[in-house]
Amino acid sequence: MPIKLNILEPVINQTDDIIYRDLSLNVNVGIVKGDQLTSSENLKDLNTSVNFEAIKNSLFNLITTFPGQKILNPEFGMNFGDLLFLPVSKARATVIGETINNTFVGFEPRIQITEIEVIADIEKGEYELNLVINIPEFNNNPLNLKGRLNKSGFYSY
Repeated sequence: MPIKLNILEPVINQTDDIIYRDLSLNVNVGIVKGDQLTSSENLKDLNTSVNFEAIKNSLFNLITTFPGQKILNPEFGMNFGDLLFLPVSKARATVIGETINNTFVGFEPRIQITEIEVIADIEKGEYELNLVINIPEFNNNPLNLKGRLNKSGFYSY
């Protein structure tokens, strides 16, 4: 009995208002619905984020990826070098802000950077990041990214 695969058919229920789509960073499998093998509702796929959230995921990926980790694009990501292992200072905070700005400009043409604020928290030994970004395709809605950068990595809140 031959098996028919319809992999070239268009995706069912795809809406036209989706401009960008990206995998969610937690890589969760979508909910399985239905109990029939041939039912279109029985398909499983990874959860994705769309539009605004897809761009946000892209920015988080840039911050949390070191150059060389992405095999097909070895220049992708940010290298803070030894900055995170040296004592926290305002001068190093400025270098981190410049690195973020240069990387975002080079890898993410969908955004316009409005503000990059890197605050050196000497007592905690980390940097607080406050980024304000406009996305022209979504009526310049501001995207605020906030988080902490330390020896362990970047943590958003």
